[in-house]
Amino acid sequence: MPTAPMHRTPRRCLSICLLLICAVSTMSHAQTAAQWNSRGADAYEAGNWADAAEAFQKAYELDRRDNTIQHNLVNAVVMYAQDLNASGNQEDAIEWLEYVISVDPENVPPLNQLGAYLLFQGNIASAIFRLEESIEIDPNDIDAHFLLGEAYYKDNDVTSAIDQWEWVYQLDPEYGGLQQRLKNALREEKIEFDFHGDSSRNFHVTYSQEAEGNLVREVLDILESAYRSIGKSLGGIYPPTPIQVSLYTSEGFIASTALGQHVGALYDGTKIRCPVLDKNGKSIPLDVLRERLFHEYVHVVVRHIAGNNVPWWFNEGLAETLSTQVSPIEKQILKEAYANRQLYGFDTITPQDLLSAFSPEDLELAYAQSHVAVIYLQQRYGTRRLTRMLQSLKAGFEGEDALRDALGVSYFTLKSQVRSAIAKD
Repeated sequence: MPTAPMHRTPRRCLSICLLLICAVSTMSHAQTAAQWNSRGADAYEAGNWADAAEAFQKAYELDRRDNTIQHNLVNAVVMYAQDLNASGNQEDAIEWLEYVISVDPENVPPLNQLGAYLLFQGNIASAIFRLEESIEIDPNDIDAHFLLGEAYYKDNDVTSAIDQWEWVYQLDPEYGGLQQRLKNALREEKIEFDFHGDSSRNFHVTYSQEAEGNLVREVLDILESAYRSIGKSLGGIYPPTPIQVSLYTSEGFIASTALGQHVGALYDGTKIRCPVLDKNGKSIPLDVLRERLFHEYVHVVVRHIAGNNVPWWFNEGLAETLSTQVSPIEKQILKEAYANRQLYGFDTITPQDLLSAFSPEDLELAYAQSHVAVIYLQQRYGTRRLTRMLQSLKAGFEGEDALRDALGVSYFTLKSQVRSAIAKD
């Protein structure tokens, strides 16, 4: 087995081996603990994780010396936390996991699970702390190394991330999502190895040497403005900081992201990536950078609220609405599509992989239609109701169901309103 890499001084479903849940027979002074343990075992066998966790917790509070009760409690909480997380209740899941870690600090699976939830929540420093704890207990735990690589990557420490992922690759080359992550990180490291860094209150920026000077500070000012204004308009929503940003030349952006020239900027769930110099080496105008950076920052907030469960049209439409006005080009694209009966059904522009599935021309129409749709929703119901839709998505509602839940609108009605708006313009 290769030597595990040291941490600094994974994201598949964790495979958790559950110990047998069994009843405990104790002396008379602990009969109540035995009864609670028995109730917990019955609930666990029935798949009722909440009742099982609560029963085992009561048993443990009555008899902290019984190792079987302790194991039962940890295993039930691991399952209960999975349910809580799946239903969007991450805070309670994290609280339960922290509790059982205090009960059994040497138990690796809850540490990994907690690290994964903190990571998804954007609490990177706490995730790194928990995952490094896990590796100190079991240096050969492959899940912990994969997740720690993810945490380092989100912390903009690409080299440390590569160290973790290369170790995982030696043991399990087919580990879910590993090869693409490693490929992206190695490509990125070649471009960004000599980047410089700067920070503001809520953002940390790395940038190519060509972008030095006032331009970086101007970008940070734009980002801080986005943090304040978008957070306020959505009802006081502010993601954990620092938010990572990388600034490139035009060629560096294409090389680092492997995207074409039709993509102006990107938020990939890890950091905002934006070219600030064009192909001739000149600074991109600040008004253009402002639109792009505001747009990508909206994606940061959307992911913070609703994770990955966001329809493409709503994610992009909201980002467009909060960053720019409908342009004359968009209006022309929409008029032509309306005249030719080529407007999309919103179920068609719901999948999140639209960027790779559509041609640049199809994407232009999809962006424009999404932009107008969200403007209609904003003007009709207000921006705070758009936040409510994000909360419905967080709660597990899918696309149209979330739209109905938050705003009482169907995809059919929304398309009709978009058609009417285009016809009137």
